[in-house]
Amino acid sequence: MTSTIPRRSSTPHGAAYVTLGQGEPLLLIHGVGLRVEAWGPQIEAFARTRRVIAVDLPGHGESVPLAADAALPDFVDWLKQVIDDLGCGPVNVCGHSMGALIGLGLALTHPASVRRVALICAVHRRAPEARAAVLDRAAGIGAGDMDIEGPLQRWFQPERSSREAHAANLTRQCLSDLSQRGYATAYRAFAEGDSVFADRLSELACPALFLTGELDNNSSPRMAEAMGAQVPNARVVVVPGEKHMVHLVAPEPVNSALRDWLRRPTQQRSGGPGMAAIDPRALRDAFGTFLTGVTVVTTMDSGHEPRGFTANSFASVSLDPPLLLVCLAKSSTSLDTFRSAAGFAVNILSEKQQTVSTTFATPVADRFGAINWRLGPYGSPVLAGVSAWFDCAVHNSVDAGDHVILIGEIKAFEAGVDNGLGYARGSYFTLGLERRAATVPPDASVTVSAIIERNGQVLLFEDAAGRFTLPTARTTAKVSAVSQLGRLVAETGLLASIGFIYSVYEDRGAQENHIVYHCIAGEGQPKVGVFLDLDHLSFDRVGDPATESVLRRFVAESRMGQFNVYFGDERRGETRRLDSED
Repeated sequence: MTSTIPRRSSTPHGAAYVTLGQGEPLLLIHGVGLRVEAWGPQIEAFARTRRVIAVDLPGHGESVPLAADAALPDFVDWLKQVIDDLGCGPVNVCGHSMGALIGLGLALTHPASVRRVALICAVHRRAPEARAAVLDRAAGIGAGDMDIEGPLQRWFQPERSSREAHAANLTRQCLSDLSQRGYATAYRAFAEGDSVFADRLSELACPALFLTGELDNNSSPRMAEAMGAQVPNARVVVVPGEKHMVHLVAPEPVNSALRDWLRRPTQQRSGGPGMAAIDPRALRDAFGTFLTGVTVVTTMDSGHEPRGFTANSFASVSLDPPLLLVCLAKSSTSLDTFRSAAGFAVNILSEKQQTVSTTFATPVADRFGAINWRLGPYGSPVLAGVSAWFDCAVHNSVDAGDHVILIGEIKAFEAGVDNGLGYARGSYFTLGLERRAATVPPDASVTVSAIIERNGQVLLFEDAAGRFTLPTARTTAKVSAVSQLGRLVAETGLLASIGFIYSVYEDRGAQENHIVYHCIAGEGQPKVGVFLDLDHLSFDRVGDPATESVLRRFVAESRMGQFNVYFGDERRGETRRLDSED
């Protein structure tokens, strides 16, 4: 088994799942006879940039089985319940074989829950003889014939590479561990499900991917092309020389196709007369372009225990009377506490307090245990080291969609000397890093570079000698590094947000000062350069040792989800967390 698969959790309705990473959700559904481990290469590839959720089919792995007479629509309803239980919709859903049929059904019957759909090795209107054969296999499994070698022969090459042999052993283990009841129920639904949604393919409006192996006789290229021809926003990919377990045996082309699919823009769904409904995830991303500070909102509950949550939806309202507001999601476990409290405090975090923000944004048992705090004059907790705090009485609360607006009347406040912690597009930023970058002598030569990232890939240029370089511009310290970076990004033809400074170092040999920024690119093709997957980048083609070091560190830290800033020269220096002191 791959080491990337953590211990499973279970939904209230008995679906076993694993989840890794953060960001836009990618939901993976395996085929009959398998379990979440069959997605190992995809989980490893995409958990760096997305929230990946892989779920065991009913009666597989650790999931509770459905009723023995369950048909494909029942599996679709089961998956919708999983999404509702996890609160993760709308999702990008990717299914393999039986999972592909379930994903297709979900996209057609619950379109508001699906952003994009990818069908790997999906079946579509089997020929009569093929349908008879698969129904015979379903009947045999229902009678207790737990055939293992038959699927291995259909799904894998007779002469297997080491990777294919490993995948076949994993599949054999999955099949060996199956319960007969769960296998029989799912296989019968699979056998009868190839035409359940076949007449509705033209209704599929979201970006769709149909991918299969060239040698997969059961989920053939002909089937993928027939499905793709009926879908307005579809792409068809056939992987040469591969069979049914293509995502395990040939993950590189499969993951590349999935990255392309995940980059494709989603369309707004039709709403009322003369208007379109709003895509919630796209709206959240658009809100995220607004640069904000970060606050921790606190109060005392009825048991005189401190409670708090992280919020960047904060604003001043009035000077006379002195009012401010914050927004609290109705899904928050703290909602009743704050609604019934007589007051609350807003703590504006300083640029040294990213860890405090993270603590109050995640489910930690004792959020106040690791920080210094005291009761403010009006009775709510105020945190030490913040840029400012405001202790308030509740002035009003306003119901507003999926949030409640808490309006507070300021009874006491205090402003400190530290700058506030910034946040935009899912990343923290601090003015302290800009100050460190600005310590370069005014007449010194400065090289500004950009790590422009999108969906786990980075934009690289190739020089005449075939060596890779980062997008780079040379200037002097008299010119703002940020303005020079803006011109550099503009030359690529991409829209990109400027994130945090990633490296500041001096190349003593070349007498150059380097500043490397991290940026997030939007959709579209670059005018120059190409996006490459760093997991498969040949580092011996990188142009210089310093850039190679930067990229290697970026790959390692991306996997951990924690970035550091490097200060030093081209040979040695120090790394600091983004929330460390200057």
